[in-house]
Amino acid sequence: MASRHLGYDYNNTDYRFNPRKGNLLTGSASAGTKRLKKNNLVLELKDPFDPSFEFESLYDTMKLKAYQLRVNLTAAQFLQLGKQTTVKLGANIGVYQSANFFRNELFQIGGNRLLRGFDEESQFVSQYGVGTVEFRLLTGLNSNFFGFVDGGWGKYPLDKVQSHTYISTGAGLSFQPKAGLINVTWAVGMRDDTNFNLRQSKIHIGFVSFF
Repeated sequence: MASRHLGYDYNNTDYRFNPRKGNLLTGSASAGTKRLKKNNLVLELKDPFDPSFEFESLYDTMKLKAYQLRVNLTAAQFLQLGKQTTVKLGANIGVYQSANFFRNELFQIGGNRLLRGFDEESQFVSQYGVGTVEFRLLTGLNSNFFGFVDGGWGKYPLDKVQSHTYISTGAGLSFQPKAGLINVTWAVGMRDDTNFNLRQSKIHIGFVSFF
């Protein structure tokens, strides 16, 4: 695959790891073409029930040379409410476009990093948008308690149902051991084809090391 990449990073928060106020914006984009090679193992397959069937015909619906576009955007604003309290307003957007879609090329959302309350990287989507409202009580330089609501939408190009919406809520804490930051979150989420079920709640654990 031949492609070109572009990235952007802006951060004017008052403290990177546990901000009270400020904004951040990160984005990346890549575009190019990919070539699909016919698999000789597939071409050599034979159907004992239909010897005349040519497995090469499976490639007829695919473009062997196709464009590919991938865009990611993350934005957040921190609004200080009091000396030790702040609200985070966040948005995450992803777009993947191509003439052919393969599962391993799709975005994988869900879990601690994006869309809490769902299994890690369990949602395979070509497009998504996730918004976050998170209240934080700062208890130290690198520690806080928080409560949040995440809401989002995702497009499923490989499924019969082409899109779903999500919502989740929960609470957690961040604290600093010697090696870095640990984030522990309890969350419960639902997709538009499911219901809230506390028995399906998730515990997410994240770790950020200091260099």
